[in-house]
Amino acid sequence: MNKKGISMILGIIFTISLAGGVKGIKVKAETNNFTVDLSNQYRNVTHVASGSLYGLSDENKPSDDLLMPTKPNVFTQMAPNGGQLPNGEASPTGDALKVAEKAERSGAKINIRFPDMYKDFPYKWISLDDWNSKIDSIVDSTLASKAANIYAYELWNEPNWTWNAKTSGISFNEVWKKTYDRVKAKDSKTKILGPSISLYDEPWLKNFLTYCKENNCLPDIMCWHELGDAKGVIDVQYIEEHVKDYRNLEKSLGINNRQICIDEYGVTTEEAVPGSMIRYFSEFERAGVESACSAFWFRPGRLSNIITEDGNPNGGWWLYKWYGDMSGKMAMTTPVSQTSLNLDGMASVDSSKKTASVLFGGADGDNNILVKGFNSNKFFNNKVHVKVEEAPWYGVDTKLSQAKEVFEGNFNVVDGKINVPVTGMNKSFGYRMTITNKEGYINRYEAEEAVVNHANKFSNEGASNGQYIGQIDYKDSYVEFNVTAKDAGPYNMKIGYANGNSQVSSQKLYVNGDMQADVNYDSTAGWMSSGKSGTKDVQIKLKKGDNKIRFSNSQNGYAELDYIQLSKVAKTFKVRQEAENALINNATVNLSSYGSNDAFVGMINFGDSYVQYNMNVPEGGKYKLEVGYANGESSASTQNLSINGGENKVITFEKTGGWMASVPNMGYRKILNLSVDLKKGDNTIKFSKGNTGYVEQDYIEVTK
Repeated sequence: MNKKGISMILGIIFTISLAGGVKGIKVKAETNNFTVDLSNQYRNVTHVASGSLYGLSDENKPSDDLLMPTKPNVFTQMAPNGGQLPNGEASPTGDALKVAEKAERSGAKINIRFPDMYKDFPYKWISLDDWNSKIDSIVDSTLASKAANIYAYELWNEPNWTWNAKTSGISFNEVWKKTYDRVKAKDSKTKILGPSISLYDEPWLKNFLTYCKENNCLPDIMCWHELGDAKGVIDVQYIEEHVKDYRNLEKSLGINNRQICIDEYGVTTEEAVPGSMIRYFSEFERAGVESACSAFWFRPGRLSNIITEDGNPNGGWWLYKWYGDMSGKMAMTTPVSQTSLNLDGMASVDSSKKTASVLFGGADGDNNILVKGFNSNKFFNNKVHVKVEEAPWYGVDTKLSQAKEVFEGNFNVVDGKINVPVTGMNKSFGYRMTITNKEGYINRYEAEEAVVNHANKFSNEGASNGQYIGQIDYKDSYVEFNVTAKDAGPYNMKIGYANGNSQVSSQKLYVNGDMQADVNYDSTAGWMSSGKSGTKDVQIKLKKGDNKIRFSNSQNGYAELDYIQLSKVAKTFKVRQEAENALINNATVNLSSYGSNDAFVGMINFGDSYVQYNMNVPEGGKYKLEVGYANGESSASTQNLSINGGENKVITFEKTGGWMASVPNMGYRKILNLSVDLKKGDNTIKFSKGNTGYVEQDYIEVTK
């Protein structure tokens, strides 16, 4: 049976109401395949990209308990006794020598940025004599400090646009040579880093390196920045290509390979966002970059915004912490795309701990993580335990006390590999997969491991665990899962399935022998054998301990089963919705790392402008409505709030001191709490332009 159906438009999410709380069919339009090769271990784990620019402010900021777990590699800090005033600080902060000891406690080195002796940026050159006195002061202070963790001297910063030969009366190359010689005469041991241009510019570098080779002043460590292209557009996907091109440039000029430091990376909208940062980590690791520091756009001492204003970890911190947890050898990964922004990640293998770790992110929807190369790592068993966690991004100043569990399950290693589908991903979130030999708690159950009657097991690389159950086509056909619940109560159950028919198919669902409902499966335009699949969400009640969940044929079409995944329903109803995913009229979606999910809605400035959220609640009554917003006006602004099309209520939003996408941003998003009456089921919550000022919308969160 299982006849193939006609194709349909995929990617639509919709909800149906049935007995037993069955709802939410999701069919995926496209599956992204991200590959990890555990057999290709290419370098030691050194946490290459875990440092930051101005990440340290003073001895107490950040606190050691937040700094240490991130295993920072290199910090780029202001020259000793410098004059730079990082954003929002009343006095210079982050003096390289004053924070060197703190960095050393965490295992990190310090790169000293010379031109931070100037208080202005862009720097205001005075004279060569003035510059020489600054050089002498920096090097003499460094030598006197006897700091043991100085990584390099950075002679200048972004000379491709901060150096003006006409106003200074001397070319940058000449100043480089004079500075290089003066520093080396005083300190021949500390390495020199440069030229630190703002983006990879091969013609500029060729001119610079040619001069340096001819004049015996080549930098010990090559440095440029990865802050997007010349227009500031994100181009992280080309970092490996930039490194390859640079190596070819070295070869063409007869220059031995230099270590590469990217001491500023990431554009403003990406700062600390896990799904964005993971792409940089991965590119740097695969390309063989020796060190990298995330850029400074906002405030110092917060490890480039992975710590909230009040000193707590946010979602970005958890990604850096997971990076710090990596040990052993880095294992090669293959991103979904080499030329576009999509799913990427990195992996490590620790043979002493018999563990593999995979960090990934940067894509929405349903994705497959293919892990191969187990055969070359003999310490892994034929069945491995997989745990997947996520680090949500709700904005720079939203605390995340703990990463969230996605699922745990046991996977059979077949032909040296496992395939792990991770559904419902968010491109701004970070994810960690931990692979061990232990068998313990699981909440993801594979259909091929269930009790199967009058149906058959099939194999396909795209299926979870590489196998699934099909031909569940007869009156006595069923698949019965034996599951263990930690607690009694309601559970969300995600069903991985395929329905190759052109119409909806259904199966009967039983929990502990009690009929729940017919579970309806939308068409996936193909069967598992052709890589087609979807997910369906169902809410069921389980007793504490052992439970039986059975799917049987209902004689209404056919469906194949891949897995089920269980998660306890929270005791308190709480739903968060992003403004950019709401119904928007005459307003714009903008990116900002200060926004929840890395985005917000602005320009709600016109008579017909509005943001309308659709919210489904389990019962009628009063709810707490939390609104994330920004009001950069000089006084309070208003918007009109309408619930379910009712009368407008004027809502006042106090000023926040700036707008969400401001640079530097001083934490401009604020929270407003309201009380609203909602009806059972679907509700509309509409914010429209008010009579006074303007307000940007970030998200709402409804709590019973």
